[in-house]
Amino acid sequence: MLIPASYVRAFPLIPGGGLFFMPVGVCVVIGAFAPRWRMTLVWIGFALGIATITLGGKYYRDLPPPSVVQVAFFAAAIAAEILAFRLVMPRVRPLGERPMLVATLAIVGAHFLVMIPSFGAPIFVLALLCLANAGAAWRAPAYPISAAWFVDGLFKTAVGLAMWLASPVFAGKY
Repeated sequence: MLIPASYVRAFPLIPGGGLFFMPVGVCVVIGAFAPRWRMTLVWIGFALGIATITLGGKYYRDLPPPSVVQVAFFAAAIAAEILAFRLVMPRVRPLGERPMLVATLAIVGAHFLVMIPSFGAPIFVLALLCLANAGAAWRAPAYPISAAWFVDGLFKTAVGLAMWLASPVFAGKY
């Protein structure tokens, strides 16, 4: 197990986060190969992520409820992401599609930093990976945006899988 059970008890949102990140990551990966559908696939991944969290209750069985602070930082991260998109995208849109896509990757990666009190180290790792990838895409114009999109999706899928597998269900209790 990559994430110890005691750590998951301290950060009980981890398995649910994993359930969310896996379908989002897979849809982002698919979007690397279907550029015209990229943003639609992000929304599909978002909807599938919410569905898996809703249907995946058994994966957080026996975990304590998240603290008020954990829920507050989770909500703050979502609010910060929405605000960042509202403030950044109008300024980036005139620069073209590539800067918009890189900004999208960066905003999503940055909002994971706000979630650290909610999810702990796994989300910190995901934030660093996503931000490094977005930074590489920004600094290296030869780095194809489809490759950056693909790598971002792989990071979300892999970290999401590790988070989901941290569920008590996989610790041999059931």
